[in-house]
Amino acid sequence: MTNTSKSPDFSIWSFCYAKGQLPRDFTEGVPVASNQGLVETPMVYSVITSAPAAGPREVFLVDTGFATGRSMTGRMFADFEKPDAVLAKVELAPKDVKTILLTHLHFDHAGNIDAFPEATILLQQYEYDRWKHALKKIADQPQTKQNWVLSSMNLDDIVKFDRAIADCRVKFVEDAHEVRPGLTLHLAADTHTFGIQWVEVTTPDGPYVVASDAVVTYANLERMWPPGYHQGNCWNLLEVYERTKKLVGDDLSRISVGHDMEMFRRLPNWTDGQNPVAEIHVAAGQMSFVQKA
Repeated sequence: MTNTSKSPDFSIWSFCYAKGQLPRDFTEGVPVASNQGLVETPMVYSVITSAPAAGPREVFLVDTGFATGRSMTGRMFADFEKPDAVLAKVELAPKDVKTILLTHLHFDHAGNIDAFPEATILLQQYEYDRWKHALKKIADQPQTKQNWVLSSMNLDDIVKFDRAIADCRVKFVEDAHEVRPGLTLHLAADTHTFGIQWVEVTTPDGPYVVASDAVVTYANLERMWPPGYHQGNCWNLLEVYERTKKLVGDDLSRISVGHDMEMFRRLPNWTDGQNPVAEIHVAAGQMSFVQKA
């Protein structure tokens, strides 16, 4: 592909910020990955930065992780790292983040928005509206993890998100939304959640995708097989897989996935502190932290 100075360009890094243990079929699918034991599963968020030549640096955070290493069931996640330590791995700090591209409202993706008080949050209107409706319907039911609706939700996170709305920090979007030239949000309605969105990133070297949990593992794409845990429609998930694979031309190294340690083996990577970082793409003029490491 032709590389021109006028083309948008971005750097993309995906961080493991904690680790859990999950049954393989939870992420790779039932029954194709059933009865294969537990696998180490990364909790992931990503950062996208504008190219040095584009002027003042813009920093976009895709999801925020959670605020502590304790899961909602009480079990501790391993190797939990806070955003200041995570972002320092690419010479950034939470104060540098001015825009959060929040893919969905599950606890491990939306549980730490208060760590970025200067950031505007972009979320699909459909995601918010449908979760509020679902939570209202179970208001008289036990508010525990034994309720499937709450299996990946933290009600305190919704309270914090509503506070962010009141503070004018939230911008709701609908369907496809161009954040800025070369950076586009895409709604994946009724797939992993009601209104999860994924990010298309344009570069002179071709497109990249920050999928979050719209694509949980590379195995989902390779087998065209949805994970065992999701809260939407399998057929819709398959359509998202087809769309992302078509966009990157089946070069899966151009996709940052939601919960797969393979990302930190297949892609350029380094380990700093407790956890690995995957370097998805480096913009022209940007130092590679893999080479630095």
